[in-house]
Amino acid sequence: MSLYKRRKKSSPILGIVAILVTIMLISLMSYVVYLQVTKDTIDKVTLCPASGPKGEYVVLIDNTSPFPFTQKAALAQRLQSMVSNEVPKGAMLTVFLLGEDFASNSEPLFEKCNPGQWSDANKYDSNKKFIEKNFNESFAKPLADVVRKIPLDVRAKTSPIFEMLQLASMRGFNHSHADGEKRLIVFSDMAANTHEFSMYKNAQLNYRGFFKTLYGQKTTAPGLRGALVTLNVMATEPAVTPYSTRMEFWAQYFSENNASLEHVNPMEGL
Repeated sequence: MSLYKRRKKSSPILGIVAILVTIMLISLMSYVVYLQVTKDTIDKVTLCPASGPKGEYVVLIDNTSPFPFTQKAALAQRLQSMVSNEVPKGAMLTVFLLGEDFASNSEPLFEKCNPGQWSDANKYDSNKKFIEKNFNESFAKPLADVVRKIPLDVRAKTSPIFEMLQLASMRGFNHSHADGEKRLIVFSDMAANTHEFSMYKNAQLNYRGFFKTLYGQKTTAPGLRGALVTLNVMATEPAVTPYSTRMEFWAQYFSENNASLEHVNPMEGL
């Protein structure tokens, strides 16, 4: 058989291969175009998807009692871990400070959506270096800088935890078109102390008795509905109601406000 005839005989196979390759290239290009067209645009200020946050994570940091050195370090480490491993891409993270004057802390210290980190899911349509830089410089580092500036050595005369829970839940869980989980993460000794009610020298503390009081009835927080709560509990002074009694009280409080106390994590040194 001549060389000419062999080439002529194999040409249909080459043609089929060429057609298949062309179809694959067209499909790949169509997929890339589809990803770009359907990709949610991002707000440059909040870093949130235009369609709304994909979850709401509210952090409340108590600044009414001094944090020991080990608990300051634990706070920074736990927040870093949460940001890196728990807050989903597109979810809003809002940080509030609990101070003696709760009205002056009604606005958050930090409020942005997680722009996302590099993963196998986006390796075909994104640049790894850009994604990592954007996450660190626009989200993780600004949050760390904000927390680092909180004194955490204040000894206040009062600790209006109920009022701050009301404000933080109302403000932090009320973003337009938000979808996904609602989570409240608190760093505090959870020892409420106001002129109307105190957990200091209160050995008979129980939620049912508290709720019957006029002040107790004013502490309801409708904004907590549906929230999953994590308490990171700091060390307290000896005069505070015992740890187990306080945690039982707060479990009932969140339950009565249609939230769920999911985790109670003692801080280092407790």
